[in-house]
Amino acid sequence: MTSGRQILQIGNDTVVSSSPHTHGFLPWQPSTWPDPPAMIDANFICVLERILKESILDEIGNVIEDAKKSNNGLQHRGHVVGLALMCSLDAISAYGYRAQSKTYMADFISKHFPPEYKQYAGRFYHIYRASLVHSWNLFEATLFPGNESICNTQGVLSFGLLHFFGALNEAVEDFLGQLKSDAKLQANVLTRYTSLKKTARS
Repeated sequence: MTSGRQILQIGNDTVVSSSPHTHGFLPWQPSTWPDPPAMIDANFICVLERILKESILDEIGNVIEDAKKSNNGLQHRGHVVGLALMCSLDAISAYGYRAQSKTYMADFISKHFPPEYKQYAGRFYHIYRASLVHSWNLFEATLFPGNESICNTQGVLSFGLLHFFGALNEAVEDFLGQLKSDAKLQANVLTRYTSLKKTARS
């Protein structure tokens, strides 16, 4: 990074933008988020990428790495990591799709996740997100601590937490890439970002 400008890789494209570092921007502190622009530009995409990655994905990644070092894996850490992953999927999905659809999580998965996840997009909210958030345990699905691929066995969906985390990172990259040119996605993201920014106090 030089001269207050940042080189940002989004998908297959490289974007050079003014660095939010110069304005006291902290991704994990919404009161420092820049005001929403009139329209999506390279600098805003840089800001959003840092919010999604540094305050969500990187923090979950840190927890996963700590568990690997202290426990040699995610055994007996699955509920905590699974809950964090589903809440992060919910939060990230809401940026692009809450404004236009009640099935925002399914829409995000079907449009941005790797192919093997897309056919199950409509099932995630109820059997994973809602179950973990409201009941802590899973009753209609399964999670594994490793890198197992998503699988449907006699109607029971299962996947490894590490595999899902990798898929979520890929989905965020795809989402940010599409954001550069998708007008409807841009409008939804600005609406969501503006709404969140208005509530920030500290």
